[in-house]
Amino acid sequence: MIGADEIHNARILIVDDKAANILLLESTLQRAGYLAIAKTMDPNEVCRLHRENRYDLILLDLVMPGMDGFQVMEGLKEIEQDGYLPVLVITAVPEHKLRALNAGARDFLSKPLDLAEVLTRVNNMLEVRLLHLETKKLYNQVLAEQLAQKQLESALQEALVRVARDFDEPLGIVAKSPTMAKLVDLARRVAGVDSTILITGESGSGKERVARLVHDGSARSQGPFIAINCGAIAETLLESELFGHARGAFTGATQDRPGLFEAAEKGTLLLDEVGEVSPGMQVKLLRVLQEREIKRVGENRNRKVDVRIIAATNRDLANLVEAGTFRQDLYYRLKVVELPVPALRERRDDILPLARVLLAGVALRVKRKVSGFAPGVADQLLRYHWPGNVRELENAMERAVALAAKGRVELEDLPEEIRQAFHDPRPSNGTAQTLGEVEKEFILATLALHGGNKSRTVQQLDISLVTLYRKLKSFGMIGAERKTRRGGQPAGEPVVPA
Repeated sequence: MIGADEIHNARILIVDDKAANILLLESTLQRAGYLAIAKTMDPNEVCRLHRENRYDLILLDLVMPGMDGFQVMEGLKEIEQDGYLPVLVITAVPEHKLRALNAGARDFLSKPLDLAEVLTRVNNMLEVRLLHLETKKLYNQVLAEQLAQKQLESALQEALVRVARDFDEPLGIVAKSPTMAKLVDLARRVAGVDSTILITGESGSGKERVARLVHDGSARSQGPFIAINCGAIAETLLESELFGHARGAFTGATQDRPGLFEAAEKGTLLLDEVGEVSPGMQVKLLRVLQEREIKRVGENRNRKVDVRIIAATNRDLANLVEAGTFRQDLYYRLKVVELPVPALRERRDDILPLARVLLAGVALRVKRKVSGFAPGVADQLLRYHWPGNVRELENAMERAVALAAKGRVELEDLPEEIRQAFHDPRPSNGTAQTLGEVEKEFILATLALHGGNKSRTVQQLDISLVTLYRKLKSFGMIGAERKTRRGGQPAGEPVVPA
């Protein structure tokens, strides 16, 4: 609800060809606390004045010489392109009332004027007008943000074409691995059906990106996409955030406020970490899913909502149902279609393409020229097990772009835990490696980490130099020929490639 101060500071224009009528209205409004009152006796000046000052309310007499109020309203329509005329007409002719409303006026006052009625109508109209302007402003902000986002996505897509020529998946999603390709295909198929979806997967695995893929491929793609982390907000605040509240519903509720369900009208609402929701809130969510209506906190009336709900969680809801902490009926309402997002370590074929995509995106955002990875970086990215999934990879690429000093990512630009990682013995094709293969990968990775320095390598591996030579020879890393000193004497140390 608009506050009293905003209403009293609203800009008002009084239009009447009689000075006595203007003086009466002006003094009445001033005594009621209205501060910004302008006036004119010339109807030909109204459009110019409104174009310059954008009045929140125009008190307009309909019967004036030279140009009547109906002609004035026609001129105002050219200024107010959305068709909302902030006009309160004044007339003594009963037939003019309906005609004025049809012409675009918001309300009317009958002559002779009832001053109490004048104040009531003025207050009500200003409250509606200011709320209309606020809503229009927010709508324009959303449009501007959407345009900026589309421009960024377009620029990012161009960068992705340059960096990853084989990249043909939706923005931010790479699906080279069979498990991820299957997930993307399923997401695209269910996008066209307005069903509730449950997205499961570890934290940071890209659940919100999958939700956006569903939204963008649905009939609601032109509507808003709104995400809320249910686990990050206290229960009392979560109810207000989701459903909105009425003025006075609780301490600090100074005005009516719509919730996210209303904000996501005709679009999609993502309930992230839905497994953290309290039992009381679970009941309210179940009602929304069943009845498709919400009730603001502090209100008694229900409001219909047209929203697609997507829930996401990193917890096993089936186990929570068994434990009695999550409602079974809500679980099945949410799980009309389940989209399980695999962990990054389970889709190793995606790591390098995804790293290139994220690297390009970060470089574009921070306006730094980073061409790609130095030798050895890609191998190290594949050796790491990525417990933080895609989010951790994105953070690693952001750090790498920030530290890259040679126009490409070097090993030292990666976080320490990634630089020290050894090869994961669980390749994407599901074939486990032998102990000898794992040992070889680990020794060679440690040697590469230390730039071929054997002393530091044996120190970290806690083995002798002789053992290292023997291992390297068994790996075929030491040639049969040995360098000789001048005079034909053999060198004391074999040559080991760095």
